[in-house]
Amino acid sequence: MSGTVQRTGRWRGLSAAALLVGALGLLTWTPALLPVAALAVALLAYGRVVAPPAGTLALTRSVDDPDPDPGDEVTVRLTVENVGDRTIPECRLVDGVPPALRVVDGAPSLGTSLRPGGTATLSYTVEAASGIHEFQPATVLLRDAAGVIERRVEVAADDATELGEPPRLDDGQRLPLRAANARFAGRRTVDGSGDGLTFRTIREYRRGDPLSRIDWQRRARAGELATVEFHPERSLPVVLVIDTRPVAAVAPSPEGETAVERSLSAAAALFGGLSADDHRVGVATLGPERAWLAPGRGRAHEQRARELFSNSVERGGDDGAGGAASDATDAGRGWLRERLPGTAEVIVLTPAVDDAVVGLIEGVAALGTPVSVVSPDPTAENTAGRTLARFERRDRLADVRASGVPVVDVGPSEGVERALATAGWSR
Repeated sequence: MSGTVQRTGRWRGLSAAALLVGALGLLTWTPALLPVAALAVALLAYGRVVAPPAGTLALTRSVDDPDPDPGDEVTVRLTVENVGDRTIPECRLVDGVPPALRVVDGAPSLGTSLRPGGTATLSYTVEAASGIHEFQPATVLLRDAAGVIERRVEVAADDATELGEPPRLDDGQRLPLRAANARFAGRRTVDGSGDGLTFRTIREYRRGDPLSRIDWQRRARAGELATVEFHPERSLPVVLVIDTRPVAAVAPSPEGETAVERSLSAAAALFGGLSADDHRVGVATLGPERAWLAPGRGRAHEQRARELFSNSVERGGDDGAGGAASDATDAGRGWLRERLPGTAEVIVLTPAVDDAVVGLIEGVAALGTPVSVVSPDPTAENTAGRTLARFERRDRLADVRASGVPVVDVGPSEGVERALATAGWSR
């Protein structure tokens, strides 16, 4: 078993103590101190010549519910077995829990010794989050009997490496936008006549005109047949831009969903609703690893969107340098402009925790692109600092509204569908 070998430093300072005890025994003619010094020297010699511990381990992981709903508690069991022919004096193990899953009971770690064929099991409970979350290999420390040298290895489990299911994009989470307003509907009227919602004119009846478009009131009033014409509509692409930067992975409480998770859930719901209305929907993320899915339709396109949402949940929990947030968003503005179709409408999902994302929104709107914002609120008021952050976020959203961009502010405990309905976006 390979890995990184290092000394623990457990006996640091023992050499100085051995010299001190030996010198004191000679100076004071105290023979009893000499064996103590000799023992210390022997231990030092052991620490120099001992070989790094070796062993062969097999891990098996199981979960009691592989497809939980967000918020459900899931018990994880991990069994480690020594499948080698040597005893492992000390084995310390930490399971690779996905960053988006919060441990609510127990601990994903254990310390034990293992004889050949011996096993040990740890059990802990996590709170499920939306999306698919992949367990990472467990980190294992193997130490000798005295604990002076250790080998660090990564060991993957045989099975149960994923938990959860892809975000649902079906009609059950349908959130259609206002069809009467082209700014939000994803469709726009064009010159000419045809099927649509906006009245254009009334003309004389022609053979073959649909009965549903005949003006029956005029027929009853004047005895003439006439046909109503509407402006035709053509589908326009809609791009969901999701703020998955590490700086956006914040929540109003330690046990709450982060703004990144809420934004991804809202994006999945909007994607499903817009697709059900036959719109071409694309997705872009603003995280350290920006992702782009061009607007499209169909089952294969929806599958790619599910994978993007799931992967973004994992990456959204990664640590990142807060000072780089502005640079990342500024770079993302140009990156997004290069990819947006000229006729696209944009919906930005962001908690608006810094000024950088406000600049991105205003920059895209300045191009003449219809932009709207859905903003999950991650702030709280239990401390002075958090209250200040809440006021700063409100000011940012006010600036966005002042630039002509509509904003739906989703409260910390409010559902996205209800917030859109209150704002008049759903019909």
